[in-house]
Amino acid sequence: MTFMNRRRLISWIAMAFTSMMLVIGWQFVNLSPAKSVTTLNVYAAVSLTNALNAIKTQYQNANPGVTINYTFGASGTLLSQIQGGAPADIFISAATEQLDVLQNSSPSKIVAGSRKNVVKNSLVLITPTTPPISVGSAGLTSINGLTNANVTGIAIGDYTGTPPVVPAGEYARQVLVSRGIFNTVSPKLYRASNVRNVLTAVENKTLAVGGVNRTIDAGFVYTTDAFISNKVKVVQTAGATESDAIVYPLGILTRTTVLPTAQSFSAYLSGTNAKNIFKSYQFKLP
Repeated sequence: MTFMNRRRLISWIAMAFTSMMLVIGWQFVNLSPAKSVTTLNVYAAVSLTNALNAIKTQYQNANPGVTINYTFGASGTLLSQIQGGAPADIFISAATEQLDVLQNSSPSKIVAGSRKNVVKNSLVLITPTTPPISVGSAGLTSINGLTNANVTGIAIGDYTGTPPVVPAGEYARQVLVSRGIFNTVSPKLYRASNVRNVLTAVENKTLAVGGVNRTIDAGFVYTTDAFISNKVKVVQTAGATESDAIVYPLGILTRTTVLPTAQSFSAYLSGTNAKNIFKSYQFKLP
């Protein structure tokens, strides 16, 4: 065999060996399992929307193997969905009663030791700031002023039900009762399905009730809801003793199949990063 032929043979063998290794390598790549992603379903009071979405971004960046799916709504509505079998791993309510129902059921639907208060809030009366401003809105300077005849429409969360559908509405009802004006203003109250719908009603100065558009002069929302809108102003903040304490309890559902992830996210909500985000949206720490 000539020198040239030997070189060609060696080159052919090298190319064949390289091709074989590439094929073997691709087989290992194709047979390697795909990275698994854990999905965490969090059912949370709608007033937490902005803060929790910001926290989600940070948490997922730190935990790329986790995807958080939120379901936001009125706490009473979320409770009904969970009782109906909704696939919630974590429930964060805007009041204690909704979590009590799950915890006190037999057997308990909340993982033992998982319940904790995440944040606190306060209740405010708001009026719209964009023209035209009604006489009722313009002349309102306090919660007691809702009794004025010029105020004809007040948006409030649906406080009916046991436990109430919308905790913010129940807190507002308690404030009105404690001030002795609930019976007087009751005919002016128009119930909304959640607190963010109350905010929208005040911003738009109208709320559809039973197919009829009602004029809205004012409404009750949380401090955190008023903070995110430039179309409303706070008339007065209700006193802390005028209603039950406004707290947001969290519980991990016993039905969860991703308990370690649920515990991780719950712990994250009590950490420095999450606390800073909550405070930036005007929530108070427990």
